[in-house]
Amino acid sequence: MLTLYHFWTSTCSKKVRISLAEKDLEWESRPLVGAGPGRENLQPWYLAINPNGVVPSLDHDGTIIIESCVILEYLEDMFPEHPLRPEDPAKRAAMRIWLDKSESVVHRNINIISHNRFRAARMAKLSDEEKMAMAEKYPRVAMRAEQIRRFRDGVSPEEEALAEANLAECMDDMEAALSKQPWLAGEEFSLADIAITPFIERFYINEREKLIDWSARPAVGDWWARVQARASYATGMALDMANA
Repeated sequence: MLTLYHFWTSTCSKKVRISLAEKDLEWESRPLVGAGPGRENLQPWYLAINPNGVVPSLDHDGTIIIESCVILEYLEDMFPEHPLRPEDPAKRAAMRIWLDKSESVVHRNINIISHNRFRAARMAKLSDEEKMAMAEKYPRVAMRAEQIRRFRDGVSPEEEALAEANLAECMDDMEAALSKQPWLAGEEFSLADIAITPFIERFYINEREKLIDWSARPAVGDWWARVQARASYATGMALDMANA
Protein backbone atom coordinates (compact mmCIF):
# COMPACT_ATOMS: atom_id res chain seq x y z
CA MET A 1 0.00 0.00 0.00
CA LEU A 2 1.25 3.46 -0.94
CA THR A 3 0.11 6.35 1.24
CA LEU A 4 1.07 9.90 0.32
CA TYR A 5 1.09 12.62 2.96
CA HIS A 6 0.80 15.86 1.00
CA PHE A 7 -0.65 19.32 0.53
CA TRP A 8 -2.93 19.66 -2.48
CA THR A 9 -1.29 22.96 -3.46
CA SER A 10 2.32 21.92 -2.79
CA THR A 11 4.58 21.92 -5.85
CA CYS A 12 6.65 19.05 -4.48
CA SER A 13 3.51 17.03 -3.75
CA LYS A 14 2.37 17.62 -7.32
CA LYS A 15 5.64 16.16 -8.63
CA VAL A 16 4.94 12.90 -6.85
CA ARG A 17 1.26 12.82 -7.83
CA ILE A 18 2.22 13.26 -11.50
CA SER A 19 4.69 10.37 -11.21
CA LEU A 20 2.10 8.15 -9.54
CA ALA A 21 -0.30 8.93 -12.38
CA GLU A 22 2.30 8.25 -15.08
CA LYS A 23 3.09 4.91 -13.48
CA ASP A 24 -0.60 4.08 -13.03
CA LEU A 25 -0.11 3.27 -9.36
CA GLU A 26 -2.87 3.09 -6.78
CA TRP A 27 -2.28 5.14 -3.67
CA GLU A 28 -4.05 6.42 -0.60
CA SER A 29 -4.30 10.18 -0.25
CA ARG A 30 -3.53 11.65 3.16
CA PRO A 31 -3.78 15.43 2.72
CA LEU A 32 -2.56 17.56 5.60
CA VAL A 33 -4.08 20.77 6.88
CA GLY A 34 -1.45 23.37 6.01
CA ALA A 35 -2.96 26.63 7.19
CA GLY A 36 -2.82 28.48 10.48
CA PRO A 37 -1.00 27.80 13.72
CA GLY A 38 -2.31 24.23 13.84
CA ARG A 39 -0.79 23.20 10.53
CA GLU A 40 -0.38 19.44 10.60
CA ASN A 41 3.09 19.28 9.06
CA LEU A 42 4.48 20.81 12.26
CA GLN A 43 2.58 18.56 14.66
CA PRO A 44 4.55 15.95 16.63
CA TRP A 45 2.77 13.01 14.98
CA TYR A 46 3.85 14.19 11.51
CA LEU A 47 7.38 15.12 12.62
CA ALA A 48 7.73 11.49 13.67
CA ILE A 49 7.09 10.61 10.01
CA ASN A 50 9.09 13.44 8.44
CA PRO A 51 11.56 15.13 10.82
CA ASN A 52 11.96 18.04 8.36
CA GLY A 53 8.30 19.00 8.78
CA VAL A 54 7.67 19.31 5.04
CA VAL A 55 5.60 17.49 2.43
CA PRO A 56 5.36 15.13 0.73
CA SER A 57 6.15 11.92 2.57
CA LEU A 58 5.50 8.47 1.16
CA ASP A 59 4.58 5.48 3.29
CA HIS A 60 5.15 2.22 1.40
CA ASP A 61 3.97 -0.63 3.59
CA GLY A 62 5.51 1.01 6.64
CA THR A 63 8.69 2.24 4.95
CA ILE A 64 8.82 6.03 4.98
CA ILE A 65 10.48 7.91 2.12
CA ILE A 66 10.87 11.70 2.26
CA GLU A 67 12.01 14.45 -0.15
CA SER A 68 10.09 14.65 -3.40
CA CYS A 69 12.93 13.87 -5.83
CA VAL A 70 14.04 10.94 -3.68
CA ILE A 71 10.45 9.68 -3.71
CA LEU A 72 10.39 9.91 -7.52
CA GLU A 73 13.47 7.70 -7.80
CA TYR A 74 12.19 5.32 -5.13
CA LEU A 75 9.03 4.76 -7.15
CA GLU A 76 11.20 3.97 -10.17
CA ASP A 77 13.23 1.46 -8.16
CA MET A 78 10.20 -0.27 -6.69
CA PHE A 79 7.84 -0.07 -9.66
CA PRO A 80 9.89 -0.30 -12.88
CA GLU A 81 6.84 -0.59 -15.12
CA HIS A 82 6.15 2.54 -17.18
CA PRO A 83 9.75 3.71 -16.71
CA LEU A 84 10.47 7.40 -16.23
CA ARG A 85 14.29 7.19 -16.12
CA PRO A 86 16.42 7.05 -19.29
CA GLU A 87 18.32 3.81 -19.80
CA ASP A 88 21.39 5.59 -21.15
CA PRO A 89 23.70 6.52 -18.23
CA ALA A 90 24.54 9.96 -19.64
CA LYS A 91 20.88 10.83 -20.12
CA ARG A 92 20.09 9.49 -16.67
CA ALA A 93 22.79 11.79 -15.30
CA ALA A 94 21.21 14.70 -17.20
CA MET A 95 17.87 13.77 -15.65
CA ARG A 96 19.40 13.98 -12.19
CA ILE A 97 20.85 17.40 -12.92
CA TRP A 98 17.30 18.60 -13.61
CA LEU A 99 16.05 16.95 -10.43
CA ASP A 100 18.67 18.89 -8.52
CA LYS A 101 17.82 22.15 -10.31
CA SER A 102 14.15 21.68 -9.55
CA GLU A 103 14.98 21.98 -5.86
CA SER A 104 18.19 23.98 -5.53
CA VAL A 105 17.24 26.62 -8.12
CA VAL A 106 13.57 26.55 -9.10
CA HIS A 107 11.88 25.63 -5.82
CA ARG A 108 14.17 27.81 -3.75
CA ASN A 109 13.66 30.92 -5.87
CA ILE A 110 9.94 30.68 -6.60
CA ASN A 111 9.48 30.22 -2.85
CA ILE A 112 11.17 33.59 -2.34
CA ILE A 113 8.96 35.24 -4.94
CA SER A 114 5.78 33.70 -3.55
CA HIS A 115 6.34 34.79 0.05
CA ASN A 116 5.11 38.39 0.06
CA ARG A 117 2.23 37.79 -2.31
CA PHE A 118 0.82 34.62 -0.77
CA ARG A 119 2.42 33.42 2.46
CA ALA A 120 2.63 36.82 4.11
CA ALA A 121 -0.92 37.60 3.03
CA ARG A 122 -2.20 34.37 4.60
CA MET A 123 -0.33 35.12 7.82
CA ALA A 124 -1.48 38.75 8.03
CA LYS A 125 -4.33 37.90 10.38
CA LEU A 126 -1.93 36.43 12.94
CA SER A 127 -0.21 38.52 15.58
CA ASP A 128 3.57 38.85 15.59
CA GLU A 129 3.67 36.55 18.60
CA GLU A 130 1.65 33.88 16.78
CA LYS A 131 3.90 34.12 13.73
CA MET A 132 7.03 33.71 15.83
CA ALA A 133 5.49 30.81 17.72
CA MET A 134 4.75 29.09 14.41
CA ALA A 135 8.26 29.74 13.10
CA GLU A 136 9.75 28.26 16.26
CA LYS A 137 7.97 24.98 15.52
CA TYR A 138 10.09 24.34 12.43
CA PRO A 139 12.39 21.50 13.45
CA ARG A 140 15.51 22.35 11.40
CA VAL A 141 17.76 25.24 12.38
CA ALA A 142 18.14 26.77 8.90
CA MET A 143 14.45 26.60 8.06
CA ARG A 144 13.49 27.98 11.45
CA ALA A 145 15.89 30.90 11.09
CA GLU A 146 14.63 31.70 7.60
CA GLN A 147 10.98 31.59 8.68
CA ILE A 148 11.73 33.94 11.58
CA ARG A 149 13.56 36.33 9.25
CA ARG A 150 10.75 36.34 6.71
CA PHE A 151 8.03 36.83 9.31
CA ARG A 152 10.03 39.71 10.79
CA ASP A 153 11.36 41.42 7.65
CA GLY A 154 9.48 40.00 4.68
CA VAL A 155 11.25 39.56 1.34
CA SER A 156 12.87 42.66 -0.13
CA PRO A 157 12.42 43.81 -3.76
CA GLU A 158 16.11 43.10 -4.28
CA GLU A 159 15.67 39.50 -3.12
CA GLU A 160 12.71 39.06 -5.46
CA ALA A 161 14.64 40.51 -8.40
CA LEU A 162 17.59 38.19 -7.80
CA ALA A 163 15.26 35.21 -7.45
CA GLU A 164 13.59 36.02 -10.78
CA ALA A 165 17.00 36.40 -12.45
CA ASN A 166 17.99 32.95 -11.16
CA LEU A 167 14.78 31.49 -12.54
CA ALA A 168 15.27 33.20 -15.91
CA GLU A 169 18.73 31.68 -16.13
CA CYS A 170 17.26 28.23 -15.48
CA MET A 171 14.60 28.82 -18.12
CA ASP A 172 17.36 29.72 -20.58
CA ASP A 173 19.02 26.39 -19.73
CA MET A 174 15.71 24.67 -20.46
CA GLU A 175 15.43 26.46 -23.82
CA ALA A 176 18.94 25.33 -24.76
CA ALA A 177 18.19 21.71 -23.85
CA LEU A 178 14.77 21.61 -25.49
CA SER A 179 16.09 23.19 -28.69
CA LYS A 180 18.08 19.99 -29.21
CA GLN A 181 15.65 17.30 -27.98
CA PRO A 182 11.94 16.94 -27.19
CA TRP A 183 12.29 16.38 -23.43
CA LEU A 184 14.66 17.69 -20.81
CA ALA A 185 16.72 14.51 -20.50
CA GLY A 186 16.48 13.26 -24.06
CA GLU A 187 14.00 11.62 -26.39
CA GLU A 188 11.58 10.39 -23.72
CA PHE A 189 9.45 12.07 -21.06
CA SER A 190 11.17 11.48 -17.72
CA LEU A 191 11.43 12.46 -14.08
CA ALA A 192 13.31 15.55 -15.25
CA ASP A 193 10.16 16.90 -16.88
CA ILE A 194 7.99 15.91 -13.93
CA ALA A 195 10.30 17.67 -11.46
CA ILE A 196 10.05 21.01 -13.27
CA THR A 197 6.37 20.92 -14.28
CA PRO A 198 4.63 22.18 -11.09
CA PHE A 199 6.90 25.20 -10.90
CA ILE A 200 5.91 26.48 -14.34
CA GLU A 201 2.34 26.60 -13.07
CA ARG A 202 3.64 28.58 -10.09
CA PHE A 203 5.20 31.13 -12.47
CA TYR A 204 1.70 31.71 -13.88
CA ILE A 205 0.17 32.03 -10.42
CA ASN A 206 2.79 34.63 -9.51
CA GLU A 207 2.20 36.44 -12.82
CA ARG A 208 5.86 36.39 -13.81
CA GLU A 209 5.29 37.41 -17.41
CA LYS A 210 8.94 37.35 -18.43
CA LEU A 211 9.32 33.76 -17.29
CA ILE A 212 6.27 32.57 -19.26
CA ASP A 213 6.83 34.61 -22.42
CA TRP A 214 7.02 31.70 -24.84
CA SER A 215 7.88 33.98 -27.76
CA ALA A 216 11.23 34.46 -26.01
CA ARG A 217 11.63 30.72 -25.31
CA PRO A 218 9.61 28.87 -27.98
CA ALA A 219 11.10 25.45 -27.26
CA VAL A 220 10.02 25.69 -23.63
CA GLY A 221 6.58 26.85 -24.73
CA ASP A 222 6.22 23.83 -26.99
CA TRP A 223 7.40 21.55 -24.18
CA TRP A 224 4.89 23.13 -21.77
CA ALA A 225 2.01 22.53 -24.18
CA ARG A 226 2.98 18.87 -24.54
CA VAL A 227 3.35 18.42 -20.79
CA GLN A 228 -0.14 19.81 -20.19
CA ALA A 229 -1.58 17.48 -22.83
CA ARG A 230 -0.52 14.39 -20.87
CA ALA A 231 -3.22 12.72 -18.79
CA SER A 232 -0.90 12.72 -15.78
CA TYR A 233 -0.88 16.53 -15.74
CA ALA A 234 -4.60 16.85 -15.08
CA THR A 235 -4.49 14.06 -12.49
CA GLY A 236 -1.35 15.09 -10.66
CA MET A 237 -2.01 18.82 -10.62
CA ALA A 238 -5.67 18.55 -9.61
CA LEU A 239 -6.71 20.24 -6.37
CA ASP A 240 -9.25 19.09 -3.83
CA MET A 241 -10.32 22.60 -2.92
CA ALA A 242 -12.39 21.34 0.01
CA ASN A 243 -9.15 20.20 1.62
CA ALA A 244 -6.55 22.47 -0.03
